[in-house]
Amino acid sequence: MSRPRVLFLTTSYPSDEAPATGAFVLEHARAAAMQADVAVLHLDRRHDARAVSVHRDTDGELPTWRARYPYRPAALSMLGHICAGLAGYRAVRKAGFDPDLLHAHFFLSALPGALLSAATGKRLLETEQWTIFLPEDPNPLTLPLRIGARVSLHRARLIMPVSESLARAMQAAGIRGTFRVVPNAVDISLFKPGPTSDGCRLVTVGLLQYQKGVDMLLQAFAEVRTAHPEATLEVVGDGPERSAYEALSSELGLDGAVHFHGILPKTEIAAILGTAHVFVLASRFDNNPCVLVEAQAAGLPIVATRVGGIPEIVTGYGLLAERDDVGGLAARISEALVGLGAYDRNAIAAHARERYSLEQVGEQLADAYRSVLDGR
Repeated sequence: MSRPRVLFLTTSYPSDEAPATGAFVLEHARAAAMQADVAVLHLDRRHDARAVSVHRDTDGELPTWRARYPYRPAALSMLGHICAGLAGYRAVRKAGFDPDLLHAHFFLSALPGALLSAATGKRLLETEQWTIFLPEDPNPLTLPLRIGARVSLHRARLIMPVSESLARAMQAAGIRGTFRVVPNAVDISLFKPGPTSDGCRLVTVGLLQYQKGVDMLLQAFAEVRTAHPEATLEVVGDGPERSAYEALSSELGLDGAVHFHGILPKTEIAAILGTAHVFVLASRFDNNPCVLVEAQAAGLPIVATRVGGIPEIVTGYGLLAERDDVGGLAARISEALVGLGAYDRNAIAAHARERYSLEQVGEQLADAYRSVLDGR
C-alpha cells in the first residue's frame, strides 16, 4: 500500500523557547516518517496567548503547525484546547495535507482528535507518555482527568503506551480499548559507543526538578566518592531546582567533582554519553525515559531506580535501586563501577539498536497504522 499520511496531535513538542520539551514526541514522529508521510499539530497552551491562533513553522524537520491558545480557568482552557485542535486541523488541510490517520500523543490531545475523528471519519490512534497514571506520581489522576481520559480514548482504535507498566496502570484506571506497547525511540546514528575516557565518569540527564531525584543522586554520589575519590558526575539539564542542587553539591563537598552543564543539544549529549562510564537516573517516578534508551545506545551500563517502566529498560544491562534510597543507590553505583569490566558496551548498544532504533520503532508504528487502516 502507499505511504499513509499521519497527523500527529500533541500537547508537548520542541520549540525554540523549549528545545527539550516533548523531544520524545519528535523522535516518534521521526520514526514514523520512515514509513509514513507525517505532519505535526502542536496544541500549545501559552500565558502570552490572547486567543486561538495558528501558524506554521518554516524551519522544522517535519511539517509543523502550532495552534496556540490562552491559559484560562479549567473549563475555558479545555474549550480553547478543543478550538485550537479544530483550527489547527483546518490550517493543515488548507495547506494541502489531508491525513489518513490522526495520531494523538497524550490523552489530552486525543480529545480534539476524537471530535475530529467523529466529524471526518479519520481513524484515531493514541500514544500515551504521561506518568500521571502511575502510582508513584504524586500528581493525582483526578476524577475529571480520569473521565476525560476515558472519553477521549473511547474512539481510539489503538492505544499505545510506551511501557508495559503504563499500560497496566491505564487499564487499572478504567481505560478500555486495544492496547499495544510501542516504546520511545533513539537515533542510533547519533548515540553510539565512543572511546571511553580516562577516569571514572558518571552522567545523568534530565529536567532538574523533584521527579528526577537529582538531590538523592548527589547525596549518593557523596557516599560513592569515599571509595572512589576519582569519580566525577556530569549533570546535563536545567529546571526549577538547579540552584538548590548546585548549593547542595557545594554543601556535600563536591565542588570540582560535579559539573552542571545546563541544557545541551543532542549532539553534545551524545558526545558526553559516548565517552562516559556509567549512566545514573534517580527518578522518583518515571515511565520510559528517552535518556535511558540513549544511554544504552551509547553502550553505557545503567544504575536507576525501580519505578514505572525503568526496569523494562534496565533489565540485564545495569542495576536497580529503590526510590529515595540514598544508601541503596550509592551501593549500586559502587557495584557498577567495580564491575565495569563485566559490561560489554557493544552488546548494550546492540540491544538498544534492536529494540529502540528509529527504524525498529518506525516498523512498529507502521504496523500499527496498517492494522488500523485495514480494520484489524
